[in-house]
Amino acid sequence: MKKMFFKPVGMAAASFSLLSIPPVIAETQLGAKILWDHAYYDGVHHSDGKSGSDNEIRLVRVYLKNQFDEHWEGMLQVQISEHKRKTTTTWKEAFLKYKGLGPFDLTFGKRKEPFGLQMLVNAERVLFLERAMISSSFAPERSIGFTLGTNLGKSSVEVGVYSQDDNGNPTFAKGSPEVDNLEKDTYAATGRVTYAPMQTDNSVIHLGLAGSYRDFGGNEYQVNDRAEIHLAQQIVKSGKTVADNLTLLGVEAAAQFGPFSFQSEYMRLSADADDGVKDADYDGYYVQLGYFLTKGVRGYKNGKFGEVKPLSPFGTWQLMARYSVLNAEDNGEGVEAENIAFGLNWFANTSVRISANYIMTQLDGPGAKPDNDDGNAFMLRFQYVF
Repeated sequence: MKKMFFKPVGMAAASFSLLSIPPVIAETQLGAKILWDHAYYDGVHHSDGKSGSDNEIRLVRVYLKNQFDEHWEGMLQVQISEHKRKTTTTWKEAFLKYKGLGPFDLTFGKRKEPFGLQMLVNAERVLFLERAMISSSFAPERSIGFTLGTNLGKSSVEVGVYSQDDNGNPTFAKGSPEVDNLEKDTYAATGRVTYAPMQTDNSVIHLGLAGSYRDFGGNEYQVNDRAEIHLAQQIVKSGKTVADNLTLLGVEAAAQFGPFSFQSEYMRLSADADDGVKDADYDGYYVQLGYFLTKGVRGYKNGKFGEVKPLSPFGTWQLMARYSVLNAEDNGEGVEAENIAFGLNWFANTSVRISANYIMTQLDGPGAKPDNDDGNAFMLRFQYVF
């Protein structure tokens, strides 16, 4: 990461001796990250129930962050991603933040909505290769709007209003909106509050609650998820609901005590059908455990987890385990998915990380195929951040 500092020289002419011109300090940060993945999978993760393997550049992100003065800062971030040999480039984030409202911050532009403990962690800082199924299926991602936030002692609060128009697709609906309604603007109101009753240098207890109400404009909503394996096909599917609005609830809890960590979330999504008959409710949760085999610490600030910092000359090794459930079954359609995942992370330093995950998947429900309802996957990732 490069930092460049600029400070103008004050005017010293006698004719301006009565003027007081405060110095303006600007800080610029330029950074990038690259994540490369390999995956082997079989069973339900493959289209014909056999086995397959693939590689991809999961993502490349380049960002520019500016601190203009004591009140204003901004960020631009571009992402280049590859999936199934197709490459896409998108503006991931573009926003301005104003910090001159006393204890409040006001952010304008495209950024993550305040929802979900795991979704608010950057991709390279998620302790498994992929977020849990409920996070990738339900949690809002980046949207254009404004967010008002504050941090009061052990608590943090963020609320905002956002446009869901992103190339005609609602930003977090993993389904297929009806083409006829894509021209209609839809909006969402999202908020999150957290509380950390205990926080020391190497320990923390975190509690959080989030909600979102989303005008869906009569578009068609459907859960479509890859069951935590980005290179495999979408296997967790619900029925389709033409919805007027969606309501989201998220409950979160986490703790760190020295080398041990615990994290869990529950999410529920309710889709209100425009005909008032075929409403749908989906939910899920995950429980995640971690243990540092060598010394390391994971940052935590203002209700969000940060990077892992190795405290050993040989880097930090971490064992991980996660059990996750996504129930996408309602109205006699869809499936329920269960994943058991194990992980091993090596954080060589704050820039280089190598990770391995093994996942076992089981599907149930009317949408599952009795002769092909389970599968396994093994994944590797190399990442470099600067």
